[in-house]
Amino acid sequence: MKIIAIGDIHGRKDWKQIVENIDYDKVIFIGDYFDTFEPISAKEQILNFENLIDFKLANKSSVVLLTGNHDYHYLKNVNEKYSGFQELFKIDIQESLHKALDADLLQMCFIHQNYIFSHAGITKTWLKNVDYDAQIALELFINDLFKYKPLSFKFTSGKNRSSYGDDICQSPIWVRPQSLYDDGLPNVVQIVGHTSQKKINFIENKIVIIDTLDLSGQFLCIDDKKMAVLDIQSLKA
Repeated sequence: MKIIAIGDIHGRKDWKQIVENIDYDKVIFIGDYFDTFEPISAKEQILNFENLIDFKLANKSSVVLLTGNHDYHYLKNVNEKYSGFQELFKIDIQESLHKALDADLLQMCFIHQNYIFSHAGITKTWLKNVDYDAQIALELFINDLFKYKPLSFKFTSGKNRSSYGDDICQSPIWVRPQSLYDDGLPNVVQIVGHTSQKKINFIENKIVIIDTLDLSGQFLCIDDKKMAVLDIQSLKA
């Protein structure tokens, strides 16, 4: 299987160039479709997200839309506001997100072989805190938890008291790379976004951070267990 993994979108349209020019069996979006410090209006962000939803609907089995913290804080009953929250457009964004959720088009986790895709990563401590039953498939457990108990993914202040989310108790939309490295799951490679990087960052054989669209335009390709870094500029050549 050839998988393309695309980092945090934040309203950018670059994903269209990627999916139009790269062959793939599955394309995974790592979340954070909203909020930006670039000159992309809220209306443009919403339209871009709706284009992503249309793309998913046209290619249901080959497109995975994960959820990030900058999507999550707009959901009903979450009552949290992270950096970049767009107060004036929260209802419009919320409606777009819940329409997608109601159609079962968004999820929190995707697993293929020993690769785990989520917005920020999954720690052993968080799984223990949400009473993970190891007899249940991990992907199913996390996605059902998001569907039926979404408040399980709220920001949690741990022993580090890190406002940045650098605690091992943080959820798959908030944990930072150092805590994920310290308390990540064994024998898997976690592919995440959330923490901006100049280039795709490989941390040993444990973590790959792909939040790079804004700085280098890089995205990840996994083909027959081989990982390769591609970039948008090469598609323009």
